[in-house]
Amino acid sequence: MAQSRLERIGTIFTRVQSLLKSGAVKSEDKPIWYVVYEAFPPKYEPRFDRVAPNIEIQDIFYKEDIIRAKFQKEFGNNLTFHINV
Repeated sequence: MAQSRLERIGTIFTRVQSLLKSGAVKSEDKPIWYVVYEAFPPKYEPRFDRVAPNIEIQDIFYKEDIIRAKFQKEFGNNLTFHINV
């Protein structure tokens, strides 16, 4: 089966932009995200061939995680709740 090359033609933004310019999509029918993307474009264009940055991802822990871990250790996953109506 032939592979699709659609992701290499352009971003979804440029494709919708072309549809709006050609009149295939009316301006009142443009997606909500299009207006937001146009007002706040990303710092780097999202392309299929862009190399992902090699950065270290930090672990995120919240106070609730410690409480949840203690609860799981003490009671486990075998809790069943019975609701009397």
